[in-house]
Amino acid sequence: MNDKNKSDIINLRRSQLTKAAYQVVSKKGYYNFTIKDIAQEAGLSTGLVHYYFKDKQDLLFNLLKEMNKNLKVYLNKSISHLTNPAEKLEIFVKQAFELVVNEKEYSFVLFDFWTQINRNEKMKNANIKLFQSYRDECSKILKEGIDKGVFKEIDVSYATAVIISIIQGMIIQHVIDNEAFNYMEYSQTITQQIKDFVMKKNP
Repeated sequence: MNDKNKSDIINLRRSQLTKAAYQVVSKKGYYNFTIKDIAQEAGLSTGLVHYYFKDKQDLLFNLLKEMNKNLKVYLNKSISHLTNPAEKLEIFVKQAFELVVNEKEYSFVLFDFWTQINRNEKMKNANIKLFQSYRDECSKILKEGIDKGVFKEIDVSYATAVIISIIQGMIIQHVIDNEAFNYMEYSQTITQQIKDFVMKKNP
């Protein structure tokens, strides 16, 4: 077996196990799963899990990194063909709100990871990078909009923090109590309000 084939197999197995971890953690939570659960979900032996990941922490850390990477890839595919920053911002916000509907497991996995930030420095740093990634993507869109004269001159760092906070706050409320309000209706209203917040007013 040449090096490329070996590398492909390693990447395939790690991806397979990461997807299995995603499903298991969403169902059982951060504290209540075992390596055997991951192996059964993936249809592999526990020995293979240990071969590709040294322990549960290593597997979960990889899962968080993959979640972050997949979100960025999905967003970039959705906006790469667009030239209007306002359209890019709308898709950014829309995807964030729809994630909890289309990928219900994502929020539960992420919430479990948040419980670790005071106990696990590595997991804390991974969560920091995840939110920094959200802010970076939003900031890029806002800066482009300002440069093109579509968005008004604003403090990009502040605006980004506000936008991410509004989105995450609405998502958390919905996940905790999905009958508290009409989530899709409110998310559409908030999307428009975010656009109004940054758009340059016509004279």
